[in-house]
Amino acid sequence: MRFIETNEIQEWCKDRRIALADDGALLDDPTLLHRKRAPYARGQRSAMESSVARECVRALGRWDECLLWVRTWGVWGSTENWPAYYALRGARGERRALEKAPGHLFERVDQEDCLRFLAQVMENAWDADVIVVPKIKRLRISHDEWVELQSTTPTEFTPVAV
Repeated sequence: MRFIETNEIQEWCKDRRIALADDGALLDDPTLLHRKRAPYARGQRSAMESSVARECVRALGRWDECLLWVRTWGVWGSTENWPAYYALRGARGERRALEKAPGHLFERVDQEDCLRFLAQVMENAWDADVIVVPKIKRLRISHDEWVELQSTTPTEFTPVAV
């Protein structure tokens, strides 16, 4: 796995024909017609974020590359555990701040790391997008404590957290 900066995220998306708005925001993908949304907490940590993250990674299926793009943080500052997050980053040799390198790029062999960072995003109540290649599925994680699976075909997705 590696951490990438915003300009690298945009290049990664461009190279994979993932549409971005002029301001760099991820555009809706019209091929991802099937959407399932599920809550993972109700106003505080549910202690189920790891199991929901595991279900999310399972639902994404087989992928070659996966980008976890943290988009927003600081909405619910009291829920954020920055020491735990930076310890996780530091254990992988990353010293830059999240705002400097908000992209977490995983290869197929990095699924456990993907799961750990996804759980951290949920525990910290951040907004993030998860894009996989081949681009047949995508996840949206909201600071409002829900996760949405978007896919080209119907996919079983039943995370039970709350």
